[in-house]
Amino acid sequence: VAGQLKDATLQQVVTAGVGFIHEGMLDSNWDAVTQLFRDGSLSVLVCPFDLCWRVKESSHLVVIMGTETYDGRERRYVDYPISDLLHMMGKASRQAIDSSGRCVILCHTPKKEHLKKLLYDPLPIESHLDHYLHDHFNSEIVTKTIGSMQDAVDYITWTFFYRRLSKNPNYYNVQGTSNEHLSEHLSEMVETILGDLEESKCCQMNDEGDVSPLNLGMIAAYYYVQYTTIELIASSVTAKTKTRGVMEILSAASEFASLPVRRGEEKNLRILGRKLKYQLPETSQYNDSNSKALILLQCHFSRTTLSTDLRIDQKKIISEGINL
Repeated sequence: VAGQLKDATLQQVVTAGVGFIHEGMLDSNWDAVTQLFRDGSLSVLVCPFDLCWRVKESSHLVVIMGTETYDGRERRYVDYPISDLLHMMGKASRQAIDSSGRCVILCHTPKKEHLKKLLYDPLPIESHLDHYLHDHFNSEIVTKTIGSMQDAVDYITWTFFYRRLSKNPNYYNVQGTSNEHLSEHLSEMVETILGDLEESKCCQMNDEGDVSPLNLGMIAAYYYVQYTTIELIASSVTAKTKTRGVMEILSAASEFASLPVRRGEEKNLRILGRKLKYQLPETSQYNDSNSKALILLQCHFSRTTLSTDLRIDQKKIISEGINL
């Protein structure tokens, strides 16, 4: 089986009973390695933490090597999300094989008690809907579910977010838990969100508080585009915009703000940036996700050879770019 693998390093370690997977490997190699692990031919399977939700395999023992990952945008190490840690712990114990499982977390000593508290003590689940309500509202306005400010307030009252407002008001910056405080908070929030959507020309409101969709809002809802992106495109693209301008506008989309910038990647991006056909804007930062998107977008058109990680990111950019 090792001879059928197309990765020389993988061929070498598999013979020792160890396998590894990563996001950039060939599907044939991925399937072969995971199948060997399931069959028991491999004793150890190594994978990066960000693939924990994709990996289906489980084992009697799970070892989590470190609890931090590098965030290129903030230029510092950040802790793994607690949801990822819990999911990785859940991989310990094979169904119908093990009566119990074991998970070992290797971390810095100062973080030990903090992690134990997070993992063993019950934590309240909070809503983050308020961070994404603009696009939710836009979609509901287009489908006529929301036709007024009162409809928007009623829409929120049916959500988990509303249930948590009175339970943990400090988390959501609510002044109190009375009906008056909640109503005031929701009214202000709805007014702000609808005002932002109106300013971005996704919807329009009349003096009576009735809301109706506009063309930009309909386009954003149909193509699942964030309202800030559709506003940027509408205000920036003109009949005279050339290829360079189109790529700069496209790479500035909010959809690329979460593109990861890995440790040491700035140097590679800087080298690639020197070879681009169109120079980067003077304000570009190599640790910025949108600047990375612009570099990889230009590399796609120039057919520049990229590393495995950058090639994966480029595929995501192209896929999202076609939609935009």
